[in-house]
Amino acid sequence: MSENALDRRTFIKATGTTLAAGLLAQAAPGQAQSAQKPVWSDYVVFLNANAKAYIVDTRTDAVVAALETARGATLGSMTPDAKKVYVSGAAEGENRVVVLDMERLQVAKVIQTGNRPKHGLVSPDGRRVGVDHWGLSEGKLRLVFLQTGDDSIEKVLELEVKNAPKGVTSMHNAWSWDSRYFYSVDRVDDRLIVVDTRDFSVRTFASPSVPHYPVISPDGKELWLIHEGNAQVRPGIVVFDLTKPGLPILAQMDMPLIGEEAVEAHHGNFSQDGRYFLALNRGPGNNLRGREVAIYNARTKRLLHRLSCASTGVGHAYNSPDGRRCIATNYGNNVVTVIDLLGLRTIKDVVAGKGRMGHAVFTPDGAFAYLSNADGNLYKLDMGRLEVVKTIPTGESSGGGQVINVWTNIFEELPRG
Repeated sequence: MSENALDRRTFIKATGTTLAAGLLAQAAPGQAQSAQKPVWSDYVVFLNANAKAYIVDTRTDAVVAALETARGATLGSMTPDAKKVYVSGAAEGENRVVVLDMERLQVAKVIQTGNRPKHGLVSPDGRRVGVDHWGLSEGKLRLVFLQTGDDSIEKVLELEVKNAPKGVTSMHNAWSWDSRYFYSVDRVDDRLIVVDTRDFSVRTFASPSVPHYPVISPDGKELWLIHEGNAQVRPGIVVFDLTKPGLPILAQMDMPLIGEEAVEAHHGNFSQDGRYFLALNRGPGNNLRGREVAIYNARTKRLLHRLSCASTGVGHAYNSPDGRRCIATNYGNNVVTVIDLLGLRTIKDVVAGKGRMGHAVFTPDGAFAYLSNADGNLYKLDMGRLEVVKTIPTGESSGGGQVINVWTNIFEELPRG
């Protein structure tokens, strides 16, 4: 029997009763997840590229507010107390981050941060928002830090780049669990960016190819960076050791890409118990035919299993609150794939809506998920029956943007502990 097969059997046996307990106790000092426990909102914020945020009350599944945001504002981040959402306008010519007041259900403030803010991310302690940008500002890569107390700009950092942009210049971010370090990516010179917010000093580290998604391990000791791959470098993951000053590389893994017609790594995330890391192959540009979910042993850094989805252009694997399942959403069709993380198998491919799928959130008890779709509607999925039980229309096309109802460090992992 192979080591991978044995590992898989051991995991399936063990996780019937054991999920996230004990992970945080193993964390290094200052690296454990924040003591501030995120609050789940009664509202789902559904972001639309047409400068709208639709607020859905999950107690009635009714749209109770439609707030003006910014063009291309499909991504946002909620504060841990669920009182605010920061929405980034990434369209050409945009420079605005819009602050939503979730108590009054209104726009609280509009902040100009730079050329095409991509995805402002709230820190685990709720004090700051780190904002990266899809365009250069006067030839430099800009990071802006906001203070959530008064929504003022605390710091603007501008990084020199050597090369000409190959497209969008940044992508996604993550915070250390103690809220000290902010991690972002430079897609011009292919680097991981590390900002120490105690003095706003900056360090950079080379990525094997264009970096896309930094992910912090549940114990805070490692950063797993998804890089997209190119003609010379296979898509995959590079793992940095965050416990040592030079952030040495612990491992580098290629995706298996078995039978894949289109190749470009997109997002990755840990299972809720921290045992697995899931990496997804989307496919490049408009060639959104990737179907592979590669599952790695988080301890050994070895490939454990792989799945092919009926979804095409798979990009995200959203964890359910109990950690037993995830929903793979995509950029290629109107199907989501439900994956059983105990048996490492697909359970069901669910058709939802008429456009491409977008993102997912769960109710705190995991009974339902809300799925965004590019047709502009929100779809309520019964997680017991695995059937769409309600369509919540907004009347807007170009949907498929993020849906938010709790603070998360990255899209797909829910609060632990």
